[in-house]
Amino acid sequence: MLDEIVTRYADMLEDLGLDTIAYTVTMPRSGVLTIEDAVRRMGLDPAALQGPGQPHSLGSLSLHQVGAGIVTLDWINPTEARQEVTDRLAGEGFRHWRVTLDMACNTSMFVRYGPDEGWVEHPEPANLPFAHWTGFLGPLIGYADFFASGYDSEEAEAAVDMLVACLTVVELESGVRLDHGLLDAPSAALSLPDQASPSPSGIEPFDEM
Repeated sequence: MLDEIVTRYADMLEDLGLDTIAYTVTMPRSGVLTIEDAVRRMGLDPAALQGPGQPHSLGSLSLHQVGAGIVTLDWINPTEARQEVTDRLAGEGFRHWRVTLDMACNTSMFVRYGPDEGWVEHPEPANLPFAHWTGFLGPLIGYADFFASGYDSEEAEAAVDMLVACLTVVELESGVRLDHGLLDAPSAALSLPDQASPSPSGIEPFDEM
């Protein structure tokens, strides 16, 4: 099953020829997270939503309702400010995954399961003195060997593209598949501010709904 998912994502990414992407999946532990609720969690006004829009709306964040959760897709360089906005979707009562590829060909993955966080960085692994990169995986520690296969070593080249590996793990953990059906589907569109702004009064990111 793992090899099948890896092959599918590798083929899809080759077809797309992406330079940048920011992809998030947010699933509630119970109930349904609607697009309007997601926009409020990001500290923005649902009245600003446009849609259903065209797929790949450059410059706008695309939001898709997928089952009980929300998928977002962003096609411009994933700046810290834009990532900070979508990371507000995470918090108690939710599981949240973010995968990005930036213009410098850096891949990163951030996850938050309630209070537990983890992240992956490539081409260089997350590193602090006296701390191995696997210590930053948090709830994804069970995939340590799989992620390790995405790094070059003195003995061998990487066996899997790290962006493919991250997308594979998101699908295995969330049950949500990033495929052409999702990519081509019309979606709600939302313009993000150039700089992250504070949440409106009474709407705190990471609060349980």
